[in-house]
Amino acid sequence: MPPHFLDRLTPRAYPRTRLLTAATVWTCVGAFLCLKGVYLSLNTPLAPVLAALVTGLCLGMLKSRIIFDRVAGKIVGHIGKKPRRACLGGLFSVRNWALILVMAVFGRTLGALPVHAAIKTGIYVMVGSGLGYSSRLLWSAWKSSPAGA
Repeated sequence: MPPHFLDRLTPRAYPRTRLLTAATVWTCVGAFLCLKGVYLSLNTPLAPVLAALVTGLCLGMLKSRIIFDRVAGKIVGHIGKKPRRACLGGLFSVRNWALILVMAVFGRTLGALPVHAAIKTGIYVMVGSGLGYSSRLLWSAWKSSPAGA
């Protein structure tokens, strides 16, 4: 197939749309992971679940500040370096897509392991709250981007 044929089929989006998409993905995945963590612990006594939730939230905020904020900044920079209209799937770099794949495999593996539900809850809430909190940088970049771009 000629490249121009594939080029016509590629969904193109402006930087503002790619920023909105990235912010929405991070927010929704973070919320989903937090909800899944709570769901996993529905039949668990309240004390260990509360401890896991508080610990997960605290570690999630720490992970957000140390790791996810830097990644979000790189995503904003990556989107800014792209041409005005670029492939929507290119909002994350290849390295980010690889990290997403690794995290998905880790999540599936964690779900299959015979680990106490409170520990799974803590891990899911940690990652989910970190993603959700760091999505603020993507939302801020989207909000400050020009409306026509």
